[in-house]
Amino acid sequence: MSLNNILLLHIQKVLLFLTLVVTLTCPLVSPIVFAQEEEKSLLGFAHHLFDRGHYYQAVTEYERFIYYNPDHPSVSEARLKIAFCYKLGEQYSKSIELFSTLINEYPGQEYSIVAAYNIGDCYRLDGDYEEALIQFNAFVEDYPDHPLADKAQWNSAWIYIDMEDYPSAKDHLFLVRENSTYQNSAQELVSAIEELPHLPRKSPRLAGFLAAVIPGSGHLYTGEKKQALFTFITNALLIFGTYEAFNRDLYVAGGFLSIFALNYYSGNIFGALNSAHKYNRRVKEAYLEGYKRRYELSINIRGVGKTPLVEFALHF
Repeated sequence: MSLNNILLLHIQKVLLFLTLVVTLTCPLVSPIVFAQEEEKSLLGFAHHLFDRGHYYQAVTEYERFIYYNPDHPSVSEARLKIAFCYKLGEQYSKSIELFSTLINEYPGQEYSIVAAYNIGDCYRLDGDYEEALIQFNAFVEDYPDHPLADKAQWNSAWIYIDMEDYPSAKDHLFLVRENSTYQNSAQELVSAIEELPHLPRKSPRLAGFLAAVIPGSGHLYTGEKKQALFTFITNALLIFGTYEAFNRDLYVAGGFLSIFALNYYSGNIFGALNSAHKYNRRVKEAYLEGYKRRYELSINIRGVGKTPLVEFALHF
């Protein structure tokens, strides 16, 4: 047998061996690779829907991922995201239920800590300030060194601001730690609260006095020009009508008009008082709303368990 034939025979044997190896291993490797890609695809699509704000569609995809991959390490993240979907979809009762389940199933883990904070936040967003304060205080007591403890203090302060309990709001802001992302913002908000008494305001007493002297002038004082003009003209017409009725000996009509004019005149005074209060409330709310928008916070829950779970960010 020639050298070329021997070399060709060896090459054929090597190719046959490689073919056999590929044939035997592909059925094993391909399903594994496919399964891994499918897992990434399901979870990635769920994340995509979440990021786009399609929360209830995201819930469906997260649940699909959990159903097909119950033992996957990202199941806990998917379950946390489902709870956030309901929170962001303003279904706070369902969200609280899911966060509570996470606390029970992942005690002491980061998922549990984030869930504990968000239970309080759900109560806050749902307007149950009393329960929110209870949950936030419990969170700070249980996890005083966690970054979310400062956010709990921050949100507690805003609850007290909404309740117009400014001393309690300042107390919580003073408890924000020096190394916290919130420290500078907390100091600024304390200063903002201390400025509240110095905001432009209208005196309700002066508004009422002006309205008593010249109907409509109280509303003019508070900046309600159209209402001031309407009130002045209406009072003038009622007084003129009452005068004309009595002048023409129409005593019954004059009596009714005088009663109506007196009631409208009194309403003008009370309306001016209320207008001053509303003016002061609008100024204060606009002032505080500016700070709310400035210090709005967001949570980055992507990458749970791999990077720090909560990323604080202030929106300016």
